[in-house]
Formats: sequence, C-alpha cells, structure tokens
Amino acid sequence: MQGPSILDFSRFSRLLSLLVLLAVASACSRSPTEQALRNQLDAMQEAAEQREMGEFMDGVADDFVGNSSEFDREGLQRLLRVIALRHQSIGVTRMALDVEMHGDRAVVRMQILVTGGSGGLIPDQGQLFDTESAWRFVDGEWQLGSAQWKPVR
Repeated sequence: MQGPSILDFSRFSRLLSLLVLLAVASACSRSPTEQALRNQLDAMQEAAEQREMGEFMDGVADDFVGNSSEFDREGLQRLLRVIALRHQSIGVTRMALDVEMHGDRAVVRMQILVTGGSGGLIPDQGQLFDTESAWRFVDGEWQLGSAQWKPVR
C-alpha cells in the first residue's frame, strides 16, 4: 500500500490555494456600506457578549419593532438586561449570515446561537434562533429597525 503521492499533495495545495483566493475575493467584493453593516453586527455582538447592553442598544433605532410588535426598543432593552442579570457570561455565535443590500436599507438573515452561563468553561444554557432583521443607514450609521426571531426546534 502506497502513501499519498507528491501529485496528490500538489492537487491538495492547489485546491487549498484556490479556496483561500475565493475567500479573499469574496471579502473584497463587499461594498463599503455592506462592510459597514457587518462591522455594526460585529460591534453589537461584542457588546452583547461583554454584557454592555447600553452599547448594544446604540445600534437599535428609536422606533424599533421586534417580533411583530411584541417588543419595542424599551422592551428589547429590558429583555437584554434580564438576560445579562441571569448570566455571568453570554456567548453569541452567528451562522449562515445572508445580507441583502437595498441602497440605504438592508435585510439580514442568520442563525444565532446564544449561550449563557455562570462563567465556567461550558455554558449552562443555549438556544439557536432563526432571525431576520431590517436595517437602515441613517446619519452615517446602520440602525436596527426591526427584527424577527424564533427558536429553532
């Protein structure tokens, strides 16, 4: 039985190079406004994980509507405060991110895994959510105008 040949390694390295090139090219193909939105998502995720709910809410529009009017901006802020009080540590992992740009508006669809715990290595609780959110670009910043989320069963 023979081990991998140099030819197999060469094919593998070319494939790996192609994948890296495609990843770099796709990152470069984003418009500046889409990249700004992705940066806002990163900042809000970091704020949530640091339990800085005021900083998170800086990205939420004054007229925010959540889950078909179940939450307004104040209701969302209260929900986030309760989560922060219940969990010493909060983890947020975004998956399957899809951004549709429409000029100064955007729709973002993704799954979010939210975990919470008492600060140990393993989270005490976790829930995966399907989300869809509407964003608008106002005064040079992206604001979250509305969001729908539901647990994945």
